[in-house]
Amino acid sequence: MFRKIWQWLKSLWEKFLGLFSQPQTNPSKTQSVSQSLPPLTDTDYDFLFGQLLEGIAQGWSPERVKQFFDDLGERGKPGLWQEWLQRFGERLLVSPKPNDELAQRMVMFASLTPSLPSLKSLGTLANNIGTELLSREDSGAIWEYDGPDAGVSPPPQPSSEENQSNETLENLVVKFQENPNLLATVAQQLGIQTSDPRVVIQAMVSQLGVGVENQQQSTEQGSEIFAQLGLEQAKAGDLVGAVDSWENALVLKPNYHQVWYNRGKALVQLERWEEAIASHDKALEIKSDDYLAWNNRAEALGKLERWEEAIASCDRALEIKVNYYLAWYNKANFLVSLGNLEAAVNCYEKALEIKPNFYDGWYERGNVLKDLGLMKEAYDSWEKAEEIKLQ
Repeated sequence: MFRKIWQWLKSLWEKFLGLFSQPQTNPSKTQSVSQSLPPLTDTDYDFLFGQLLEGIAQGWSPERVKQFFDDLGERGKPGLWQEWLQRFGERLLVSPKPNDELAQRMVMFASLTPSLPSLKSLGTLANNIGTELLSREDSGAIWEYDGPDAGVSPPPQPSSEENQSNETLENLVVKFQENPNLLATVAQQLGIQTSDPRVVIQAMVSQLGVGVENQQQSTEQGSEIFAQLGLEQAKAGDLVGAVDSWENALVLKPNYHQVWYNRGKALVQLERWEEAIASHDKALEIKSDDYLAWNNRAEALGKLERWEEAIASCDRALEIKVNYYLAWYNKANFLVSLGNLEAAVNCYEKALEIKPNFYDGWYERGNVLKDLGLMKEAYDSWEKAEEIKLQ
């Protein structure tokens, strides 16, 4: 599979050259291009911080974390990052979105910085933000989904593996042209300094085809590029494009847990339930204690009315994290579908013990109490839901 990818990458090179000006590159000239990169925007910091946290989740050492910042040069100064992280933390803390996975990774980052004097203050700030998020609420996301929940057409089926790969890389070229900061980030991943998309693509082709001895390193770099491109597309609401990019990442790195998870999450949003279940199953083969994946899998099973399997999946999530309110809430909904109303009320109440200001929990609890003939309790629950809605 990987050799086939090398072959079409090399065959595409002449085609890529036609998209840009034709002069040959000189290695010394390449190094002199754009020696001074533009300052990072908050979007750039968000993107790079996601890369850093993913590396830490994959087992980076403190020395590798320091190298990450060193490789950014002037743009890796801890003081600048601390100013951004303060703004980022303020955005997270005022947002109603759950961010448990992100918070956990921020705390992990902080745990690596005590031996790195230049990053210690940044780590302390990350720990404070992460701890506050964890104490406030639980999450159901690795990437924060901002796109539409429905109405996205399924992608056209490619006629062959080569057509799919061609389309993905051509989209990457356009993405480079539209987003210079993404181009700079990929250039850093490849270890070059340039603002010329042609040079970056040439480096991709070169590094993906240098030989068997560098195959593992090249595979890691290629998979990371497609993984990050997928994140950019998902955040922009292009879930179909994100799924395509993540599938390219998985061709290069089949055991990439986060990509299987993100792909499954996007497929849930696209209402492609069977595919979503299969993607979460792959994520769970790699990391069986991922309670977020168990919960998302339960949601997809519920959409297919496979209630007992969905409840079993919720139970697995709760075995791993007993105070995960969304798993209690989802289990309650599935119990309602099975007609087990009293057990459903108990599960709603578990969710509300953990997250007292959970509107949906109070509202659905009221509906079930009404069906049980407990009208006073039902009205009390709806009244509580209305109070939360008006806050």
